[in-house]
Amino acid sequence: MRIITIILLSIISLSIKAQDPLYDEMTFESEELAKAYKAYGKNFIILKSKRGNEGMPKTSSGDSIKALNITDIVLVYTENDAGDKANREAANKERWENLIKTYPEYFKENPSLYNTCQCVMGGDVEALKKTQGFYIFIGGKAEAPTETKPVAKKEEPAKAEKKEKVKEEKPKKEEKVAKEEKEEKPKKEKVAKEEKPKKEKAPKEEKKEEVAKKEEVTKKEEEAEPVVLAKAPIVKKAGYAKPKKAKDAKACRPPCYSDDDEALNIFFKENVILSKKEKRHNDELVCKLRIQLNFDGTVKKTFIMGANETLNKQVEDAVKNMDNWYPAVLNGTTVKSDITLTLKYDPETHSIKPFETMIVPRPGPKCKCASDSALGLE
Repeated sequence: MRIITIILLSIISLSIKAQDPLYDEMTFESEELAKAYKAYGKNFIILKSKRGNEGMPKTSSGDSIKALNITDIVLVYTENDAGDKANREAANKERWENLIKTYPEYFKENPSLYNTCQCVMGGDVEALKKTQGFYIFIGGKAEAPTETKPVAKKEEPAKAEKKEKVKEEKPKKEEKVAKEEKEEKPKKEKVAKEEKPKKEKAPKEEKKEEVAKKEEVTKKEEEAEPVVLAKAPIVKKAGYAKPKKAKDAKACRPPCYSDDDEALNIFFKENVILSKKEKRHNDELVCKLRIQLNFDGTVKKTFIMGANETLNKQVEDAVKNMDNWYPAVLNGTTVKSDITLTLKYDPETHSIKPFETMIVPRPGPKCKCASDSALGLE
């Protein structure tokens, strides 16, 4: 039986490894720059590339995007000597294989891959090192803005001569017009006196104008931002210096905003106020919120990622008003945790609501939300 289990485990491990991407099966777009690389846009992170075959060190920013839709990966490397090009392919292979070992999840959506050389012969190596590494893009790689300048057309000599003649003729015409205007002024004044007063607007025309004005007011009201009344500042629960321990050494709990499951939904409904315009275009109301909690339930860091910049700012401002959480409990002790929420528009409540939740460390099936007193935490 032991031999059979060993064989099964080896087959499973081989199948998992087989799913990882292979460098030799990848296709790359290459680019050579005569200056330092500059990435445009906001939705990307930078990881330091590494030679050798030991993999790359993991980072918190690198871990935070593993579950997101990665569309482009750009490797930026430096060559400032003529002999560097001969070793380019082997060096880049090591860098890519180290990224694959550390973060194979980045390649699950088959992103576009780029090799970009900072080929500045005799350039400042230390300055160029600051911009080299892996640029991991989420939601598309932004292109550099282009500036277009109007091109002045050259005038033909014949046209230029005509323009000069026209300029000479203008003062003569202006003099004639001035004389004619002086003669016509007294005539117009007489006619104006003799004319009858204009008729008043018909009642039908007045009604049409009133309807048009009302329609404009309603449109402005719909597009206007909602008025948010000032709220009293939240009095947050006090944190503590050391982790708390429960009487039961096996006690567990996932991180909870409250012992009530609806508390988090109510928080986002009350703190992310949507305008009527946003509700009409609710397909764009999606973002991911990652919250890092300390062992006392206080918020350590937050990361917000999404294509809608307005919603990102609204969520960012809301999280500042967030109360302390009930921290995660593992083996009877409060521990640090990491929560990723997918926030979307909920048509039933007409508000932003968390639909997907990912927690690290992952709680067991028996772990449920409960207050500190219910778990006997001291």
